[in-house]
Amino acid sequence: MKPPAVLLIGKNRHEATLASAALHCAGARIVTARPDLALLVDAKAQPRRLNVPLVAIVPPREKRRALAAGADAAYARPTQWQAYSRLVERVLAEWAPTRKAARPRRARTS
Repeated sequence: MKPPAVLLIGKNRHEATLASAALHCAGARIVTARPDLALLVDAKAQPRRLNVPLVAIVPPREKRRALAAGADAAYARPTQWQAYSRLVERVLAEWAPTRKAARPRRARTS
């Protein structure tokens, strides 16, 4: 099975670098086309609507803004690397499809 393809959305370089490292550690591929999942790391970004789940990992006070921008789920960004990495793994497990043509499971936000 191919690793999940993730489209990373955000203008903040620090957040994008952190998310890229966590995605790499979780075994995901970062792509610009045909993603399985879109990951929003900047609630101020205005993502275009895709036919894949849009999941946000943002500071706690930004969760509402991310949901208003169209995110399917919003998670509070942990301050510690290990917790952040575990959250990314959990998001991939809950939202990325596990087989071709499979629909991702719906999850609750934390």
